[in-house]
Amino acid sequence: MGEVLLQDLWFHQVEGVEVENAVSEGQLVTVRARTGAEHAACPACGTLSSRVHSRYVRQLADSAVGGRRVLIELQVSRFRCGERACPQATFAEQVAGLTFRHGRRSTGLQTVLEHLAVMLAGRAGSRLSQTLAAGVSRSTLLRLIRRLPKPETT
Repeated sequence: MGEVLLQDLWFHQVEGVEVENAVSEGQLVTVRARTGAEHAACPACGTLSSRVHSRYVRQLADSAVGGRRVLIELQVSRFRCGERACPQATFAEQVAGLTFRHGRRSTGLQTVLEHLAVMLAGRAGSRLSQTLAAGVSRSTLLRLIRRLPKPETT
């Protein structure tokens, strides 16, 4: 049997993320990681940029581990768009399979909560989310349902 790495446990489905460490404090596990992207595409115009404007730490809630809440502290880069005509002067990189624009949850947790919202919604869904150590309010679950694409009718 090989050695299990933190990288394999948390970020096996994503490219370009390196785990620095994981710390357990009570009912919270904090995973510190950083991206290694040298360039990213501007969300407004699609131009590829390698000019780093700054770096910052993004906090993402993730699916629970062993009944404990998980917080990912992910250091990401903010890039400058090189296209002069682009209205987006700077933009933050997104990690496919882990982050989405303005999201405070990992895409995995977001997907779980969307499924929970569709199945239970309201108060029942909120109570189950507390049990899953990913507590959200009933209003949040209803908002998640409203944001889902409309099913196609035939």
